[in-house]
Amino acid sequence: MKILSASQLKQLDHFALLSEAISSVELMERAAKSLLSQIIMRFSKFDSFLIFCGPGNNGGDGLALARYLALLHKRVKAVVLQGKYTDEFILNLNKLKNLDIEFVEIVNEEQIEAMQFDHEDCIIDAIFGIGLSRPLENLGLALVQKINTLPNFKIAIDLPSGLSSDGLFESSLKNTVLANYTLSIHLPKLAFLFPENNPFVGHFECVKIGIEDSLIQNQNTTLHYLDSDDIRKLIKPRPTNGHKGTFGHALIIAGSKGKIGASILSTKAALKTGCGLVTAYVPEEAVTPLLCVLPEAMIQIGHTLERFIQLDLTSYDSIGYGPGIGFEGDSSEMLSQLLNQTKMPLIIDADGLTLLSRNPKWYSRLHSNILLTPHPGEFDRLTQIHKSSHERFKTQLNFSRKYQVNVLLKGQYTSITTPDGMAYFNSTGNNGLATAGSGDVLTGIITSLCAQGYSVQHAALLGAYLHGFAGDAVASKSSRTSLIASEIIDGISVFFKLYEK
Repeated sequence: MKILSASQLKQLDHFALLSEAISSVELMERAAKSLLSQIIMRFSKFDSFLIFCGPGNNGGDGLALARYLALLHKRVKAVVLQGKYTDEFILNLNKLKNLDIEFVEIVNEEQIEAMQFDHEDCIIDAIFGIGLSRPLENLGLALVQKINTLPNFKIAIDLPSGLSSDGLFESSLKNTVLANYTLSIHLPKLAFLFPENNPFVGHFECVKIGIEDSLIQNQNTTLHYLDSDDIRKLIKPRPTNGHKGTFGHALIIAGSKGKIGASILSTKAALKTGCGLVTAYVPEEAVTPLLCVLPEAMIQIGHTLERFIQLDLTSYDSIGYGPGIGFEGDSSEMLSQLLNQTKMPLIIDADGLTLLSRNPKWYSRLHSNILLTPHPGEFDRLTQIHKSSHERFKTQLNFSRKYQVNVLLKGQYTSITTPDGMAYFNSTGNNGLATAGSGDVLTGIITSLCAQGYSVQHAALLGAYLHGFAGDAVASKSSRTSLIASEIIDGISVFFKLYEK
């Protein structure tokens, strides 16, 4: 699914009007009907709605929605913010007046302070949309601040008022509506995907309003939001006559004293994801516990540079390096050797990333067959301290382009950037995945996919989605709070059972 900028979304509306030979008012009517359908389906418990409308077309959507709610015999009150009204807004305001729906026009802050509210009302925010180019001020700011003092359930139309669709300016609790739910028209907005904005956006849902898919596909963008349709296109069918050699051989270099579990989790995840053969390169003390849990795994005993040099890396199709590898002994030298010698898919995670960050001269050895999988703290060690997720995302894009390397930055909406400047945000997962060993499982999944013939980029996209999906599947049966990493591995089979259909 594409993520378009505010200017592209305006173009999309314009092209839709030309393509279908309809007016902007007719498109607004379609948007209102689609919004109504979502609200009735998801929020049927509400019989009373308080709709705040700005002077632009976002406010026009709100007025049209108010009319349709009233026609369903819902109790509706519209609060209109005075300003330079668009023609579409005026037309919808006149239609609203004809229905004798209660509305109030706000012209000063005294009115805002004096307003009385029913705490049973569902508040709908249709004040400002994607056209906002600077933080709120004056009456708009006062109204938003008043709304945020109310305990009512709040639904934002398209975008919480005060939020920049493209992340152009920083939002704050003082100047942005704190929505519980956002109904985004057409497509997700980039701003939704940064964790700082979660208090404003709440849960978001995309609302289709009948614009042709071809018009969306004609819009060029480097930004994408991964959904199930994207993932289905990536999955390769497994040959019916395949054997274990067909499905690849992965090498997992992980574990150290006190961190043996990391090697077990990564290796088990690699096997569970469908790899034909998985070899775990581990210290001697890991052998017994690993084989007790995973008799299917093969083992190479090592973690000294001397033994590592003796490994025939050409016998493997992909390598995962770093989970629990530690910082003692020859772990740093092993990573240096990998960067020097191999051009095969290489996934660097956890301790491997810390070792890399301690040796920035090695960055020049990175290449497009490498995937780095940092969490925000590890990424900042690789690059610099960042003040916001938006700033970190821009650095991530630049880092991938500069060093021609793939980067998977973990988070609520994990972002994957590629050497050609493309960026993808993952849509699956939950906060239960923020648990020890979760990243080790992800490393095993992606290393396994690479061994099976997926490109590093496709393995990163599919792996991130699969990992989050597995976590969601397990959490739905138990709880997010109690989710542990080994249970994520159990959820992998749920993914394949669904998607192999």
